[in-house]
Amino acid sequence: MKKLLIIAFCFVSAEQMFAQQDPQYSQYMFNQMAINPAYAGSKEAISANAFIRTQWTGIDGAPKTQTLAVHGPLKKKKVGLGFSVIADQIGPKKSIGALGSYAYRIPIKNGKLSFGLRAGVFQYTYNWNDIIYKDKGDVYNTQNQTSTIVPTADAGIYYYTNSMYVGFSATHLYSGRLTTVSTLNGDNGKLAPHLFFTFGKAWALSENLVFNPSLMVKAAKGSPSTADLNFSFLIKQRIWAGLSIRGTYGLVAYAQFNISEKFKLGYSFDYGYNKVGKVGGGSHEIMLGYDFNITKSPITSPRYL
Repeated sequence: MKKLLIIAFCFVSAEQMFAQQDPQYSQYMFNQMAINPAYAGSKEAISANAFIRTQWTGIDGAPKTQTLAVHGPLKKKKVGLGFSVIADQIGPKKSIGALGSYAYRIPIKNGKLSFGLRAGVFQYTYNWNDIIYKDKGDVYNTQNQTSTIVPTADAGIYYYTNSMYVGFSATHLYSGRLTTVSTLNGDNGKLAPHLFFTFGKAWALSENLVFNPSLMVKAAKGSPSTADLNFSFLIKQRIWAGLSIRGTYGLVAYAQFNISEKFKLGYSFDYGYNKVGKVGGGSHEIMLGYDFNITKSPITSPRYL
């Protein structure tokens, strides 16, 4: 039954199929390259981050994601460049993408305003034999495996200082076909545009404690809008500890440990109190980060650089 649930989630209809097209990240606030190309170079260092996520551990075929992102500023620091590789699997669908980001940054008052563009390709592969078909004559019950390559393009804007950020981005501006198979009425699953709005602000409560609330609102065509409201604390410049409220889904507890000035380790655990969350169980996400050539500067929150 649990395996059937995830298959039904992915293939309800032509309009709803592949509803979770993009991976879900609970620790996006520690590296927003996943959602906004204008973030490239904003840490003023060459920054590399890897994410490993296992979602809904109680369901066979639930999403599993691995991501590697590297970004940094060029020598004159007005331009930031980034590169990401994303591997994702949900049910019978596997995808792998390679994306390149470009950001142009303009100094404004105490911060920088960044404009970003990203382009790349995804390869989607489907093993149709992994599906249990109620209707044996279903159009998808005709091939063992299909694969297609889909281009994608994203754009974003991002303003940040040492203690705050605000960003807006749109992904999948090109709606390419996700499969080579069409439904009986000629409809095709396509990449849907996704919109993201982010905001965060840090307050130094004392020399050893920083309070950092943040917000992310996201929307996609054919899906309801959702919001993450995050509350975190930075303790002695070493440990981040926080809690997120994710719309009507559930809660996320997360922590990041600054093992050294350059090396970071993060972990998050999601628990859903809606129907999918209760059936699916928890979700785990691990983040590894390393920053090269960090510039020394007095800052309220190192995360925003």
